[in-house]
Amino acid sequence: MRQCLILCLSLSASACTAETLNYAGTLRPIAGTCDPTTQAVLTRRDTTIIFAPAAGTIELHGQLTADKNLAAQLTLTDPSKQPYNLSFQGQLDGNRIDGTYTTPRCRYAVNLSLTTD
Repeated sequence: MRQCLILCLSLSASACTAETLNYAGTLRPIAGTCDPTTQAVLTRRDTTIIFAPAAGTIELHGQLTADKNLAAQLTLTDPSKQPYNLSFQGQLDGNRIDGTYTTPRCRYAVNLSLTTD
């Protein structure tokens, strides 16, 4: 508890009071060489987002803008030491987030809904 209080004191007031919202839904392939339809989750705290595609073994970090656009990205390195760029672009509409998750091999439609847990 003491550590949590110290952390909150070191952050802005909005970061301590911001509610964590969780969204869950599907990744559906729309172009390229893709894996089958799978699940994805997104966590939002104030304007900070974390998008976790598929089994959630990777996380793309990003932001929610004032006009309700979401953007997150992650650059990995492939076996031949080349950049492997992953990106999520979305739009918040009430309790839903719709967008696109793009990898070098595939583009997926993303449809997420606010969870109640």
